[in-house]
Amino acid sequence: MTGSLRVAFSALAFRVFSDGFSAITASLLIFLFLIPPDASAKTRPLDAATAHARIVKRGINRVVGVEESNGVILGGRILAINPDSFTLQLFNDPQPVTIQYADVTALQSSPSRGFWIVTGVGIAAVTGLAIWGFVHMHNFQQQHQLPSQPSLP
Repeated sequence: MTGSLRVAFSALAFRVFSDGFSAITASLLIFLFLIPPDASAKTRPLDAATAHARIVKRGINRVVGVEESNGVILGGRILAINPDSFTLQLFNDPQPVTIQYADVTALQSSPSRGFWIVTGVGIAAVTGLAIWGFVHMHNFQQQHQLPSQPSLP
């Protein structure tokens, strides 16, 4: 009888775990399908004022990627910021390049410090929840086992 009881509790624990997992998976899939497709679409080209503001915000001696209106994509470190242009030191070219803000259609910078903080907190939270779940399931399985019979002398 104890063997069948142990199997029943193990099957119940697995069923409870799998039902919760299925509900979470279904919820995540529904959430992903509700995100509008426009969210991942390519953004419209930058105007000169926006490009200037983003370059100033990024600052001198920071790395950026720039796409120009003629389709050329450049990446490098900002050397100088002027009212109508900025100067980049390209990674693969010793000569600095001056780019007009009016020619910039896209500007790519590395993720911000806040992004990395949120990412780290998210990874820590998921890791903590996974550890808690494994410990909880182990304790749940151990709780429902009958104690062993003491040996007779």
